[in-house]
Amino acid sequence: MSIHIYTFYRFHSILILPQKKIKYLNSKLSNLIPFEWKLILMNEGSFTQSLYFLNNKKINIKMCQKINNTSSKLNKNIRCVWLENTVYTKFIFARSIWLVRYINNIKYPVINNQPIGTSLIESQIDIYKHIHEIYYGYSKEIEKQLTKVSIKALWGRKYTLYYNHISYVTIQEFFSPGIFNLFY
Repeated sequence: MSIHIYTFYRFHSILILPQKKIKYLNSKLSNLIPFEWKLILMNEGSFTQSLYFLNNKKINIKMCQKINNTSSKLNKNIRCVWLENTVYTKFIFARSIWLVRYINNIKYPVINNQPIGTSLIESQIDIYKHIHEIYYGYSKEIEKQLTKVSIKALWGRKYTLYYNHISYVTIQEFFSPGIFNLFY
């Protein structure tokens, strides 16, 4: 399923690697993508949890847009958030599209004021993450929002979360270049 998530932040891609090419190019990616970024971009676990361990601070969300879109064919929620630590350092801009008809099939609620990964872990919901693509590019709007403004390009990824073999949310994440420094 290919879902485009339109929001007010435009992202201009320099490089897009679809999932099939990621697997094919895996041995060659070390020359293209630094090891630390591969750990971040290819991570199939909760990146919120990984970010907590790297940063050693609680990760919070700052909601910047939420749209409930109802139509005769499909009901969906679009949510845009910043993931930041307790000292307001922004690490990730994430936008997600939720298919409402499937949300009610989840036994435990996903909490709106928490990062999705944290909410799923606390609720002990077993999900599968399918990474569609990773990308490299820039967004003036996202860079302006970062606590430490940088002129570096951004890495990002798009993936879908599945619960009981049904896709219920597609997420796009754009990572602050400052995350790289947490490894050192």
